[in-house]
Amino acid sequence: MSLKSFWQKNASLFWPFGLAMEKTTKLRATLYARGILPSYQASSPVISVGNITLGGEGKTPLVIWLTNFLQEKGFAPAVITRGYGGKEKGPVLGARDGIPLRTPYEIGDEAYLLGIKTKAPIIIARDRAKGAAFATEKLKANVLVLDDGFQHLKLKRDLDIVLFSAGKDPFCEKVFPAGYLREPLAALCRAHVFLITKADRNAPEALYLSERLASYQKPVFFAPFVTESPYPLENLWQEKNEESFPAREKFVAFCGLANPEPFFQEAQRRAKIVATLSFEDHASYGPKEIKKLLLLREKKEAFGFLTTEKDAVKLKDFVKSLSPCYVLPVKAAPEENFEAFILKYLRNAANL
Repeated sequence: MSLKSFWQKNASLFWPFGLAMEKTTKLRATLYARGILPSYQASSPVISVGNITLGGEGKTPLVIWLTNFLQEKGFAPAVITRGYGGKEKGPVLGARDGIPLRTPYEIGDEAYLLGIKTKAPIIIARDRAKGAAFATEKLKANVLVLDDGFQHLKLKRDLDIVLFSAGKDPFCEKVFPAGYLREPLAALCRAHVFLITKADRNAPEALYLSERLASYQKPVFFAPFVTESPYPLENLWQEKNEESFPAREKFVAFCGLANPEPFFQEAQRRAKIVATLSFEDHASYGPKEIKKLLLLREKKEAFGFLTTEKDAVKLKDFVKSLSPCYVLPVKAAPEENFEAFILKYLRNAANL
């Protein structure tokens, strides 16, 4: 049994450490709220996209949508991200004009994907305050999108968006390591707006969450996720191959996500999946992982592989080995009134 599996089955055993973490995060938030710990005020509005759980809410698709939306409306946004899993500490320019300037292993898989899916500058910065200064002073960004920023209180924000994945219930969880919460639920009072992802407002699991969140008296919006037809892995780096997806063939679906089940469920709807394989979140792919995938494909007599865009960015060296391998793109599709909410908030934050 892996350490992660042991923790998932026995998280309640860690309640003393969870209680200590709860008190620590409360104290930290209080020190920032009272100005005892300083927060940097950027010269441009900051929109934070974050969550209160350990992951799986769909921050990356939402950041991609938000950044592209802002560009379409005439803003000059820049994304500030930690570059989780990468070696760069920053602040450095990780991508621009849709072209990554560094590898996924230098800037992290999510930052690399952001660099491919949007033309805005992607700034890698462990210290997001320094990243914000870099983006405004050197790149002249007039809106900053803070990726995974809800707990990064060192940088002040004008709009705090907190994401919740439909189907997950944070209200029955405890603070890590006793549960999946990053900090106590009371921290949600800092948020400006809640966004329930992966479902529309009529879905029962989304309605349940919206009812539980009502007590915080914050606006609640919904952002279903939509998938498009899978495309060949090599299309990430070269001219598009427009071949149709052979949905009737047998596939092995694999990913390295904090919450892999939604991907596997969607893969089942898109193709004939004969086996699934889940790696750890932000998995690094090497010969060992590729061998495991190839053996599974041979055992199941599958035609090829199906994976996520987040995983695909780390498979450039294995395109031929895994061929045919297809990528299932996932997009956030927030409701229109959320778009209007974002624009109204920006107008109130600055004269843009």
